[in-house]
Amino acid sequence: MPMSAHRIKFVPTRRYTKRTTRDHRRDDVMKMVYSRPGFGMRIAEHLGLSYQVVSAWKRVPAHHVMTLAPMLELSPEQIRPDVFGTNKKRRKANADNVDQ
Repeated sequence: MPMSAHRIKFVPTRRYTKRTTRDHRRDDVMKMVYSRPGFGMRIAEHLGLSYQVVSAWKRVPAHHVMTLAPMLELSPEQIRPDVFGTNKKRRKANADNVDQ
């Protein structure tokens, strides 16, 4: 048999056919951060982290909320209601996270 008869057939998968973004996994605060040009880089510099670390966040880590709240012009409750919100807001946020 000729060598060409043994070729493996390439079957396109979603990875090759459609480009995906991480926005569907980010919470609203991180979507807002990345809607502002250069803001992710400013956050990384402010915290002394690399841009890659900040860009991988799905939501702001709890230990960075108090530092970033003035920079984002949001209250800690708005950034992470599951950690800093009232008990009712925490239960709702935890219930939303369980559904995902």
